[in-house]
Amino acid sequence: MVPTLLKHSSARVLEFDQFHDLLSAYVSSPLGKERVAGLAPSSDRQWIDEQQQLVAETRRFLAVGGRFDFSGLFDAGQLLAKSKISGAQLETAELRDILLLADKAAEWREVALNPPEAVSKEWESMRALALQIADFTALLRYFRNKIQPDGTLDDRASPELGRIRREVEKQKRLIQESLRGYLRRLAEGGAVQDELITIRGERFVIPVKTEQRKRVNGVIHGASSSGQTVFIEPLETIEQNNDLVRLLEEEQAEVRRILQEMTAKIGEEAANIAAATDVMAEVELQ
Repeated sequence: MVPTLLKHSSARVLEFDQFHDLLSAYVSSPLGKERVAGLAPSSDRQWIDEQQQLVAETRRFLAVGGRFDFSGLFDAGQLLAKSKISGAQLETAELRDILLLADKAAEWREVALNPPEAVSKEWESMRALALQIADFTALLRYFRNKIQPDGTLDDRASPELGRIRREVEKQKRLIQESLRGYLRRLAEGGAVQDELITIRGERFVIPVKTEQRKRVNGVIHGASSSGQTVFIEPLETIEQNNDLVRLLEEEQAEVRRILQEMTAKIGEEAANIAAATDVMAEVELQ
């Protein structure tokens, strides 16, 4: 935030808009670009001196080979506000993005508190900024190995989730083994359209030629677009499919519980994450 904005300035004459565009090309994150767009002439001498000091320290840091990747920073304000609501549930991709913010802030905090020796004696302003970033060690440890890069929950998110998913895979194998044996028997009489197993509405079914459907005792779960094939769940696997559906419902319930717990964890650190994000935007601006 730029303090004490000038009511009247020569911004247009000084081509301040063009300066915005030029500076914006040097920042990589959406949050950094927002910070650039908010720059305006100010008469606050203390703020100006602080900015000049930060820029000088940044130049020395870069001159000795210091680098940092700011890409991925974004305004997580709405997500953080939601995380503080009791019983709220952020999606895994949203949790992952917030954690990336916390992780990047923690990484910069470590760099800034332990800068290259060549700049460490003249690093007061950057060190002061870094000290405004909370220690996220416990938060990041809690989430470690629980969310995969694609935004899905890992089996290690909870012991119960891991157990349920192992049961799901075991049940799927049992159903497929039963259906493969059933398909082999039907194939001998030419009743099946294809010797494959498919899924309709979370239930394993087999494709049967429409004219042969009476040869298969079971429940029909729709037909192909051509109408030449119907998808039947044989009676002998109905109970197995019921067990699978029950397990899948248990999995979804456990996922919801985990996401609510994870969201609450983020909510506890929401203010610290917001403050750290603001610091990171200020650092990137330099």
